[in-house]
Amino acid sequence: MSNYDNKRVINEQQVTEHVKVRDVDTVESHQDTVSHSHAPAFNRTRFEYEKRVRTEEMRMQVTTFAVMIFLTFIAFAMVAGGLHRDFVIPVISLLALIQVILQFFYFMHMKHKGHDIAKIFMLFGFFLALTFVVTALYLVWLGSPLK
Repeated sequence: MSNYDNKRVINEQQVTEHVKVRDVDTVESHQDTVSHSHAPAFNRTRFEYEKRVRTEEMRMQVTTFAVMIFLTFIAFAMVAGGLHRDFVIPVISLLALIQVILQFFYFMHMKHKGHDIAKIFMLFGFFLALTFVVTALYLVWLGSPLK
């Protein structure tokens, strides 16, 4: 039996998901389609470059995680050490801000290109949150200033 005869459609029920019907009489297998596609050839240099970049990215994420854990231990040590409250609260707030920035840039990939809109929305959210906190503190400390 010739190769052409092998590609003839026997009936519609025997055509599987791996077979693509071109017209009523001929069938082309998925493997034939893939071998003739215009997919780019494997580029070993590009592969090695991307592997190195991903390895550096992972190493940076692990290092950032270790730094954030260290900052958390510093905060716990200051509280457990019984330092004065007027010193501890601003320092812990600063450490928390540093951790938020590290998380945004390293774990949420904000340092990569294409995240500009997300950065704008987050900055706007920070602005709104800061506005609400300042307004709440103003109202609480000054009593009812709007009377």
